[in-house]
Amino acid sequence: SNVSLVFDFMDTDLEIIIKDNTIILTTANIKAYIVQTLQGLEYLHLNWILHRDLKPNNLLVNSSGVLKIGDFGLAKLYGSPNRVNTHQVVTRWYRAPELLFGAKQYSTCIDM
Repeated sequence: SNVSLVFDFMDTDLEIIIKDNTIILTTANIKAYIVQTLQGLEYLHLNWILHRDLKPNNLLVNSSGVLKIGDFGLAKLYGSPNRVNTHQVVTRWYRAPELLFGAKQYSTCIDM
């Protein structure tokens, strides 16, 4: 009757990397993180999933530079035009403008 979740080990998150003055991010590192983030979002959106809380500390990075999207606590299936959503998602500093203005219907744009 117990459920165990097993995840890949990720060394850190992008917020820690950004704030650490001893880590020098090259243009290649930044491009790689952007590409991996966009590929992950593409996968989610093609499978009708909104993450709804994308921010640097939810982008997990391992020692090889592989980035994975984490924390799906606010994730939700989308696609029904009649479904009313809450605008109280995404950490305030990372909210899309439409959410700040109280939109109840939104799409993949809020993950950008």
